[in-house]
Amino acid sequence: MDKYYYFVSQLPLLTFDKETYLTRIDFLAEASKWLSAKELDNLSSVDLNNFKVKLEDSFLLKSYKEFEKGLRQSLVLIRRPQEARSGEQVEEEVKEATSLKSPLEVEKRLLYMRWKFLEGLSFGHYFDLEFLRAYYLKLQMLERLFTFDKSKGTVVFDKLSEVNID
Repeated sequence: MDKYYYFVSQLPLLTFDKETYLTRIDFLAEASKWLSAKELDNLSSVDLNNFKVKLEDSFLLKSYKEFEKGLRQSLVLIRRPQEARSGEQVEEEVKEATSLKSPLEVEKRLLYMRWKFLEGLSFGHYFDLEFLRAYYLKLQMLERLFTFDKSKGTVVFDKLSEVNID
């Protein structure tokens, strides 16, 4: 248990929408110094884009994956015509997020919703493996957030939307 105290105490504080110097690779490299091979393998398997619940998942991971699944289901419902929803209700916060003008702002808001949910889940976990799992997910969220680049996106968009008249 002591190893978690030393490892966690040297990690930088993560704040949503603030870039960090710590990368996922650096995080896992440092984790390899403090965790057993089994713990490291377990931690490195945590993936923001994998929301399929496994039997061996911890409570935090199961809860987060269920939240993610629900969030994505809400997004599916929003994209359906009103009459095709068959009485299913969309969460108001998701409705509000998807009504923003810019797709980038929508994505940021959805990431922020994930971040806040994860913070709630990790409350009370300060020096344990659950804290490290939540931290690793947050690192992945920040990585995703800071990969958005307007100039690169414009170039890709222009290229994809070129009309070839040949």
